[in-house]
Amino acid sequence: MKYILLFLLFFVGIYFCSAKSPTSYSQLPENLTNNANAIIRNYNQKIERLSDEKMKTTVNVSVTVLNNDGRSFGNLYLPYNKKTKVLKLSGKIYDAQGNLVRKIKKRDFSDYSAYQNFVFYSDQRILNYSAGNFSLPYTIEYSYTTQTTGLIYIDFWAPVNRYGIAVEEATLELSTPKSLPIVFKTQNYDFIHDVEEDKEDRLQYKWKIEQFKALTHEPFAPSPLSIFPTLSIAPVNYKYDGYSETVSDWASYGKWVNKLLDRKDILSIDTQNLMQELTDTLPDTIGKVKAVYQYMQNKTRYVAISEGIGGVQPMSASDVDKFAYGDCKALSNYTKALLASINIPSYYTEIGADNRRIRHDDFASADQTNHVILTVPLEGDTIWLECTNPYNPFGYVGSAIANRQALAVTPEGGKLISMPTYSAEDNIREYFLDLKLDLNGDANANLSFYAKGLRFEELHFLTTGTKKQQQDYLLRSLPLKNLTIEEFKLTEELDTDPIANLKVTFKAGKYAHPSGNRLMLPLNTLTPISIKIKSQDNRESELNFDKSGMDVSHFIYEIPEEVQVEFLPPEVIIENDFLLFQSNCELIDNKLNYYRTFTLKHNVVPKESISEFIETLEKIRKKDNPKAILKFD
Repeated sequence: MKYILLFLLFFVGIYFCSAKSPTSYSQLPENLTNNANAIIRNYNQKIERLSDEKMKTTVNVSVTVLNNDGRSFGNLYLPYNKKTKVLKLSGKIYDAQGNLVRKIKKRDFSDYSAYQNFVFYSDQRILNYSAGNFSLPYTIEYSYTTQTTGLIYIDFWAPVNRYGIAVEEATLELSTPKSLPIVFKTQNYDFIHDVEEDKEDRLQYKWKIEQFKALTHEPFAPSPLSIFPTLSIAPVNYKYDGYSETVSDWASYGKWVNKLLDRKDILSIDTQNLMQELTDTLPDTIGKVKAVYQYMQNKTRYVAISEGIGGVQPMSASDVDKFAYGDCKALSNYTKALLASINIPSYYTEIGADNRRIRHDDFASADQTNHVILTVPLEGDTIWLECTNPYNPFGYVGSAIANRQALAVTPEGGKLISMPTYSAEDNIREYFLDLKLDLNGDANANLSFYAKGLRFEELHFLTTGTKKQQQDYLLRSLPLKNLTIEEFKLTEELDTDPIANLKVTFKAGKYAHPSGNRLMLPLNTLTPISIKIKSQDNRESELNFDKSGMDVSHFIYEIPEEVQVEFLPPEVIIENDFLLFQSNCELIDNKLNYYRTFTLKHNVVPKESISEFIETLEKIRKKDNPKAILKFD
């Protein structure tokens, strides 16, 4: 994954320091305690541009921890590496009365690799201090200074980075020479902002947030990046390890990336000849791209490289070819070079994966992307290649990168492009059940289902597990009591729109419930609605689901000849702008056929429609597992 220091700063911890008087810590701001587990009393960050490639940052913060849920807010996680040196670091802890109870020195901080488990090599490290179990409430101060060399971004300031934390006052001050201009973009908050020019021809910027009340996490809330106040600051003049560029928009940002890619695509003659041999007999371009992609998948393995410029620049294609490993940058660049050797052009493409996204068309900054893929433009079509996953089907765009913008780095510069989007009709999971019931209510059954679109991932991940791991997953996920799995098989169809197929043969005791001379047969035990949400007064955010989609079911229940159907539930249709539910059943010979469709039409429900959504969902839930009544003598 493309290395960005922001990831650690925004999602791991706090990085502040304080200018308040310790005696004031005993007096809590009553207007900020509601829903708060901790309160940032004062947060002051000062950034000084020393040159076009150096800056010094001084941070002071004080945080009052109110309860056990807030203890993590008092911990410091401070990233550093060869490019960012920690010059000073200290802290203090005060009790509820504002008395100093501990001084924290640099030697008290733990020092460890930021990526201990899954990175081949990284120079990224963490200085960490955890306050422990001090009597509550307590206040902790941190103070530190860092110096950074190599600037492609200045800061991504998130003074409130998690739910349950309030801010009494926080300021960010930036001093830069007029000859080294900056650009900035705020989101989700109207920061108090000021800029002045001093006598030394320096611009003095200041942003401030105050009296910010803690936010409470809401089920199915949008990404934190669309909720919490953020400020992104970028230099206009990028400079890193001798690479420089003036960046004013995404087009010029792409020119910067092109400089990093220059001469990184050279391959040996032997490898070029191998690609020719691999693809010469294939009749079309798509087939050639697929062959090269699968060659890369089989040859290489993913490792993250985040040492120095390796965090922003890929290792050379020749080194990937030689050592058979690389990160997303390196593997995408390698695949690009392999395709170029058979005269198929492609674009190295930066993207924000998972919760990260390119948020602004009119503001270019490195903090908006964290991943690299490859875009292959064809006449009338485009192929997107996820090069880090050896199991990814050719051309499949998964949920981590779908439905968003990406930046294709063309020879002319950066160009924003739209990734594929998936509608509810694209994301389908279809079930077919053939179940034979006996007079005791026990069942022997064959279940088959397939998944496509973004639902494909819900089964595809099982292909990497062992047979036992797959079976354990089925035992956990199939909502049946007295379940015995006799046999199962997982297969995939990986052409164009990949489909995952799973077939399961099982037995289930008391699938139907005896009651005297009757059996109560539940018609939809296997596919209950997974969305669980309660009505919530004064909800602040929209509902945001991972994906829209459809569940389509056809269940056939073969009943004993001695049994008569006493009751079948009527047809049900429930629909609004966001949900559709349909079910009906019919008896054909001695087989009871139950049909069910549940559709979540859109993955976002605006605030004004939430009450209607929840009300409709509950109506559906009440009709979702009807029972047929079977009677025998």
